[in-house]
Amino acid sequence: MRKNFFIIAILIIAFPLLVFAQPTVTINPAKGEPATVITIEGKGFQPSEEIDIIITLDEGEKVALGTEKVDVITTDEKGFFLVKSGIPINAKVGKHKIDIIGNKGSQVETFIEVTPKENK
Repeated sequence: MRKNFFIIAILIIAFPLLVFAQPTVTINPAKGEPATVITIEGKGFQPSEEIDIIITLDEGEKVALGTEKVDVITTDEKGFFLVKSGIPINAKVGKHKIDIIGNKGSQVETFIEVTPKENK
């Protein structure tokens, strides 16, 4: 009986942490014209998790982001990563989905808005 109580107590404490400890991603700036340099910051991922960042352009074309200077994006021991990338030059004006997927099960979906090129 005491053993069952102990197991239930652990589940009550741990379950909310598992359910609500979702990773987050911030993209700065959140909008810009094609070729704009952006910073992608992730928190709350698994430690040492390999991350793929994929933007979906028009007609379902998928392009990897954040790999300009590194072969693989990997979180640190706290589940954090920070990479720079650029909005693809062939991105059309509008909102585009970005999927951030970790090899240990973490997953986040966010969006970026592509704005028209300014005539300079």
